[in-house]
Amino acid sequence: MTLHLYFDLAQTLQIADHAVAVAEHKKTFTEREDGTACPGALVWVHDQGVYLMSSGIPGLMNPHRPDRHLAVYASGWNPDTDGYRHDWEIGDDFAEHLHLTTQDRLIDELRTAHASGHQWLHLTVYPDTYEVRTSRTRLHQS
Repeated sequence: MTLHLYFDLAQTLQIADHAVAVAEHKKTFTEREDGTACPGALVWVHDQGVYLMSSGIPGLMNPHRPDRHLAVYASGWNPDTDGYRHDWEIGDDFAEHLHLTTQDRLIDELRTAHASGHQWLHLTVYPDTYEVRTSRTRLHQS
């Protein structure tokens, strides 16, 4: 089964810019084990909803909820507005780093796409991998 997740690109870029602007980041388990630095990332999370956050420390705070970090929920996956959804295909309670400044330079792709009118960060989730791209429109229903 393939799952399509769409995140508002303008909001995603706000947290991505935060992640590349700060010097310290929350590391992945592998980065901690290997003693390597996190170069800055969008953290893709599935627990109470599906959302993206900045890996930056200090975290980017939500201006509407100052006790919480800013999160960009996938369309249709915010438990506060969309109800609780669970998809066993993508697992539960995980955090995956989408590094922004490594060789593929995701941050540059996001900035260029936003400047050219793209509206969405589109994650296509397959049973054993995922793909990240941007799009002008949502091609799939959530």
